[in-house]
Amino acid sequence: MKEFAPYYFSIYMCVVMLLTLMKFSEMQTMRGYTVLYHRDDYKPMIFFSLFFILLFGFRPITDIFGDTVMYNASYKIFQTYGVTEGDLPAEMNSDWLFYWGMFYCAQVIDINYFLAIVMYFYIVMMFTGCRKLDSRHGATLMLFCIGAFSFYTYSVNGIRNGVACSFVILALGSICRGNRVWPIIFSFIAISCHKSTALPLVCMFFTYFVRNPKLMYLTWFGAIALSLAFGETLGNLFSLLNYDDRLAANMQRGEDVAAEWGIELENRFRWDFLLYSSMPIILGAYTLFVRKVYNNTYLLLLGTYIYANSFWVLVIRGLFSNRFAYLSWFIYPIVLAYPLFNLPVFKKDHSKKNAYILLAHLGFTILMWMLGKL
Repeated sequence: MKEFAPYYFSIYMCVVMLLTLMKFSEMQTMRGYTVLYHRDDYKPMIFFSLFFILLFGFRPITDIFGDTVMYNASYKIFQTYGVTEGDLPAEMNSDWLFYWGMFYCAQVIDINYFLAIVMYFYIVMMFTGCRKLDSRHGATLMLFCIGAFSFYTYSVNGIRNGVACSFVILALGSICRGNRVWPIIFSFIAISCHKSTALPLVCMFFTYFVRNPKLMYLTWFGAIALSLAFGETLGNLFSLLNYDDRLAANMQRGEDVAAEWGIELENRFRWDFLLYSSMPIILGAYTLFVRKVYNNTYLLLLGTYIYANSFWVLVIRGLFSNRFAYLSWFIYPIVLAYPLFNLPVFKKDHSKKNAYILLAHLGFTILMWMLGKL
């Protein structure tokens, strides 16, 4: 099976392209605001979810899939020796739910069955969250999610973070449905799988009580100004807060390796990443302040994204700051898609413009993949 590992991404991308082109063709036939009232057919996305769980759950154990090799090593330790103090991963105390689940699975099933379970939670919690956020267009929100360039990465590399963020999406969907208990339960699960999700969850609960669009944008632009003026100092300050032990260790390791090899690390403000992050924020500004259309769900999604992204902007110069970026980027596709399919954002040809935005969204992922091949 290992000889087929290099083709997994291509298979995934071909299926996502097919689903996207099908949706694009469907929306091209719609006029005006028809897409707002159109109800999704959920069957294609259900079949995709099952396909993805099986394909990537039973993927070969190879470094092509990033952290998969590391998780396999920990799994073998759990299978052979159980749990001893010296064998515990550094994150097991804080991210205990994921690792204790991993330990108990190691006693009864093979690594690939465990990975299939992880894929199940990654996909199904995300899909369920999308359906709770928008029952009419939940499959389309999920299509935006699977077409995002970070989706594949966090299904094979950083899987613990991916699963935790899927539970955050489920918490968002639950709180928008008016539930009071389930959002707390899902938040607890998310933090217990990866404590870094405390950031978007704090942003979510803050926005739930303070839905002020002007404050959102003042915070984001203020973060940019502070980062430009004091970026390096702020990065050092946040590293001292020890927000994520693994992140701090990776940053230190990168600096040590660079010093050993005499490499000068690039420490600059990433305007390219900021431009990518700004797309839902620009769309939000147009929707809120120009078109003056919104609902409470959109304000909650946009606020959670903007506040979490603002934190990343403050540490944008740091090594491995992409770990912080994902804490806002994981809801990027939902924040982008939700207003397009629920609010009359564009005055003319709304449905057709949505179709081209969907195509451009996937096109960016393909472009990033091609640049990675160079």
